[in-house]
Amino acid sequence: MNKLLIESAFDQFLLSEANISMASTYIIDGHINKSFYSSDELSDLKSEAESNGRIFSERMQRWEQIKPYCLSIIKGKKTPAAFKFTFCLSDENVVKFLNSSNLSLSPNDIANLTLNIKYDGSDLSATTAVSLNTFTLDKSIDASWDMMIKKFFDANKIGFEEM
Repeated sequence: MNKLLIESAFDQFLLSEANISMASTYIIDGHINKSFYSSDELSDLKSEAESNGRIFSERMQRWEQIKPYCLSIIKGKKTPAAFKFTFCLSDENVVKFLNSSNLSLSPNDIANLTLNIKYDGSDLSATTAVSLNTFTLDKSIDASWDMMIKKFFDANKIGFEEM
């Protein structure tokens, strides 16, 4: 939980959705609401991302931006009844992933590389998913994405058991 809510291990993932069940259920849509921002503000966000060596996602916010809100909901004396966080790999990390995996796909072929973290009141689980913009029978991207998540967990000292 510290790796997820306190430390920075997951900060570069994009948040698609957070669903946190406490006394009430809180649902946070991580997709960027472009109508909230002026064109100048969106331009500033893009410039800030680029100055940090990132690709600005016009789709979803980074976990590091939403994490403080989720932490404020969860922190307290009682453990949540349940939660689910749906993360997607950021655009610049999709490029890095493809380059390191030797896959014959382009970044435009990938809709999302997803990591779901779910707590049901007793068990914590993580599952992966791949969404493509193209059809292929080749499942090597699924195996590569699973392997990348295992390496990510190992590098961040997050224990896991394969099911």
